Amino acid sequence: MDRKTLSANLKDANNQKVKKRKNRECTKYAKKTKMIQHSVRAIGEEIEENEEENGSILQMLQGKQLEIKQQKADFCDSQNKIITAHENCVGALLQEPLVQYLMAGSNQLEIAQCAMFSPNANSDDRIPSEDGIVELKHRSKMSVKQIEVLCKILTE
Repeated sequence: MDRKTLSANLKDANNQKVKKRKNRECTKYAKKTKMIQHSVRAIGEEIEENEEENGSILQMLQGKQLEIKQQKADFCDSQNKIITAHENCVGALLQEPLVQYLMAGSNQLEIAQCAMFSPNANSDDRIPSEDGIVELKHRSKMSVKQIEVLCKILTE
């Protein structure tokens, strides 16, 4: 063999080695790409499952939230009836002639300070509040203070 043929054979052998190496690299990249695609699909399926689960949990929480709102409204309604009854009783007691006679001799300013509103006041005259429980708590405290003052007057 002459030099040219030998050189051409070496070049050809090198080209074949390069081609084989490139083919191996391509195969390796193709396998990696398939693995990545498989992983992406699995992650996508997992995300879909989680979204479905999150949707059901969200629906359950919204149902519980509505249930709590209803319970709060029922509680406020029942407490409002009780407090209104107390306020009406105090108001009726204040109208009794004997109580008015006893109050005439006592410090009525103390009663006015303790009772920030009259027992039969409209709900519009009371302290406004977005939270009905806060308003009920305030009304209850005022009613208790009025009762305490009346008890003090009656026992003196």
